[in-house]
Amino acid sequence: MNTKELYNRTPHFGSGISKLFTYKELEHLLNLRPFVNDKRFKPVWTKDYESYTWKYSNWGTEHNAWPPTLIEKMLNKTSAHMADCSRANNKINRFCEKLEKMYKCPVDCHIYFSFKKDVNNLGKHKDLNDNLITVMEGSLQCEIWSNTMLTKILNPGDYAFVPAHTYHRITPLTDKRLSCSFPINRQDKPEHFRFEDRKWFKIPK
Repeated sequence: MNTKELYNRTPHFGSGISKLFTYKELEHLLNLRPFVNDKRFKPVWTKDYESYTWKYSNWGTEHNAWPPTLIEKMLNKTSAHMADCSRANNKINRFCEKLEKMYKCPVDCHIYFSFKKDVNNLGKHKDLNDNLITVMEGSLQCEIWSNTMLTKILNPGDYAFVPAHTYHRITPLTDKRLSCSFPINRQDKPEHFRFEDRKWFKIPK
């Protein structure tokens, strides 16, 4: 990564980020209710799926978790992402820790994915936080509207850095796409920061 450009909040592209997350790990998370509740799991909405609620059973502790059958049906029409994934595995956890030490502010991970190239995607938008977009699987086109128009096709290992409040658009070029975005929260004053505990628990031998 070009740490100088990252630190100076300059929009740019780069490469060299090792694979942090796999389809197999995504499959595991999509089958865990805490990762697909309506606060964490965010489809790009279509008219067929405006909302989802689930009255959980007596033993269930997770409110409004999407059932796998409906997730599968929904992903035939739209892309989706999961927020609050900075501890989805230890590779992502350590990468967030590296960014937090660099910026001295909290960093999350949002996992974006789609399984068909022409489904609904976010389109042109801007975010409140700086955003480091990293490609895990598949190819996508990234467009950034800054002082000049920046466009690049990104493949696994490539990344794009998009400063806060900068318009950008991600367009998948392959049917299967998996990427991790790291929102860098530099909005708040340092005294308001709340950092994750980045220790990774391991079962004693």
